[in-house]
Amino acid sequence: MPSLSLGYIAAYLMKYNKDIKIKIINHNVYKTINSFKPDLVGISSVSQNYNIAKKVSKICKKYKIPVIIGGQHISALPESLSKEMDIGIMREGEETFLDIANTFQKHGWDMEKIRKIKGIAYHSSKSIALTSARDLIEPLDKIPHPSYELLKIQKGGMFPVFSSRGCPYNCTFCSSTRFWNSVRFFSAEYVIREIKKILKEYKPNLISFQDDLFIADKKRLKKIVELIRKEGIEKKVSFHVSCRSNLINDEIVRILKRMNVTNIGMGLESGCDKTLQWLKGNVSIKDNQKAVSIISKYNINVNATFIIGAPYESKKDIMKTYKFIKNSNINLFQVYGLVPYPGTPIWEYALKKNLVSKDMDWEKLAQDFTHNPQKKINLSEKVSKKELYNFYKKFERLRKQKYAKTLISNALNNPSQILPYIKRKIWEHRAI
Repeated sequence: MPSLSLGYIAAYLMKYNKDIKIKIINHNVYKTINSFKPDLVGISSVSQNYNIAKKVSKICKKYKIPVIIGGQHISALPESLSKEMDIGIMREGEETFLDIANTFQKHGWDMEKIRKIKGIAYHSSKSIALTSARDLIEPLDKIPHPSYELLKIQKGGMFPVFSSRGCPYNCTFCSSTRFWNSVRFFSAEYVIREIKKILKEYKPNLISFQDDLFIADKKRLKKIVELIRKEGIEKKVSFHVSCRSNLINDEIVRILKRMNVTNIGMGLESGCDKTLQWLKGNVSIKDNQKAVSIISKYNINVNATFIIGAPYESKKDIMKTYKFIKNSNINLFQVYGLVPYPGTPIWEYALKKNLVSKDMDWEKLAQDFTHNPQKKINLSEKVSKKELYNFYKKFERLRKQKYAKTLISNALNNPSQILPYIKRKIWEHRAI
């Protein structure tokens, strides 16, 4: 997936400082530094990729280039700012990076001046120091659409979009809600302008909203759908959105159907009420069952994620999740092991158990089991790491069966559209 966060920062910099030249890369670091010769390097990183961020920082320091790190990891753990990194940006990065760039442009890399910038972490004589927090950008429409051209997104296929920042809920495992600390929305008009621009320049067959909770503001949702239909956009492209099961009802799904949503993603998390309450708080199995039933009724694919390996979850509890998926109308799903991301209550639990630290191998926080399962942290007090991995493989077999069944069934219902359908489903599957 392209890093839209960097796309937003690049667009913001170029809008408010016309003299800045930017290149966004994810490979060929040495080659690009030699050819582009940047004055500053900014890196965005989540926790599981922080080892990579540190390696890139070391490369930059060989060329004596100041390094600014941003993203969820450093915002949650500023004390993990490595010696190769000069500045950490806390949370939202557009205005902070612009201040850093403007200060550098006027004064060079003058730390006395840079330390006056709000919303950063930096190395002091004995520890990591933080400046005062920066206010969030209001209104969000002040931020221009991401610089897609710098992200080198291919034409056709699936295209990612954000229409909001943050989530009103506080699931125990979620780092995103802690990163944003509030919920803000781009206006419906802003979203439609972006969609029209994407359709014109990239001609996707699918647009996937990456919002934590696309339906959080029902009034705005209705306005977006109204404008989509006014422009005839629903006839040109299909959409994926993310919802929460306790917010799903007939009215919401009818609204989403009108904008040609073909796939609704939900974090259902568990088929065991006890585990579900521990992970999410105010959602029940009945909520999950009802949501799946309503969405299926409108012939929209249900795309769900589940978590196994909670501390007090037994083998019997995990099997309840397996049976829930097997006996439901869920079309696509993914199962992950519980990960203790910094800043979350799960992280605090793992700290007390000495399973994580502020200086650790960050690859251990990879979400899926297939990425070096031996490294994966096991938070369970009732299921061994080996047993958890065997459960994952069992879920994987079921996932592939469900996916194949959905692919064949839906395609056969539209014989003339089999090839276009398969191509679209491949893109949808990649968007999970």
